[in-house]
Amino acid sequence: EREQQQPCPNTNSCCSSTSTSNLQPATRGNLKTDLAAAIEITLMTPRPQKIPTGIRGHITVQGRTMGALLLGRSSASMLRLFVLPSVIDADFTREIMIIVYTPFPLIKINKRQRITQLVPLEQVTKDISPSKDQIHRESRFRSTGGLILLTLDLSNRPKRRVMIEYKGQQCVLMGLLNTGADSSIVAPQYWLHQWPLQPATTAVTEVGRLTLASRSPSLSITMDRKTVTTTFSVIQLPPTVQCLISQDILAQLGVVL
Repeated sequence: EREQQQPCPNTNSCCSSTSTSNLQPATRGNLKTDLAAAIEITLMTPRPQKIPTGIRGHITVQGRTMGALLLGRSSASMLRLFVLPSVIDADFTREIMIIVYTPFPLIKINKRQRITQLVPLEQVTKDISPSKDQIHRESRFRSTGGLILLTLDLSNRPKRRVMIEYKGQQCVLMGLLNTGADSSIVAPQYWLHQWPLQPATTAVTEVGRLTLASRSPSLSITMDRKTVTTTFSVIQLPPTVQCLISQDILAQLGVVL
């Protein structure tokens, strides 16, 4: 899986949010309504990513406040984009966020791409006295129990200066090191125009469509004074990324992240 477009600079909020009262099921028999991504984003690693929907709680159905389950859509799962199931409490009032991941980055999610479904649930516990007298309004993902997990922000992947050489001609780029990617990529604007490209043979998956990536001839890449021979796919990357160095090259170079 590979894709384009830069990760959203801030996935903690959306420019404008609407109420869940505006959501509608596709048919009369549907138990759920679809939710879409409010931003365009590329999953650069296999780690879970939080994506805004532009939809805010409370969740109301015919005037009644409800909780909900947030589940993935089968069409997205077939493209190897997976949504981690979430429970939305009846008293949640902030923007609803989707947690997604893919085992095969890169994968692009388009703005307004429907990737998840919201299943309303009646709150059968509303008449039971809560253990804590507080309203669950927070937009952050955290537990109300005693378990504390340390989360590190890995959104800034390590970059390294790399030199690509083909028949005596050299090109120096800043490579994004990504152990989760299974193929190395150069953005077309950084590919030297005099270097040849082989016909497209690799299918690059975006959510909802496939794109064919051109392939480079065999060339050498040097990083930290170590050189290996490899090939690159040439396809659009996020604007801040010149090239992506995959796990196979990193393994040959002995780089451990």
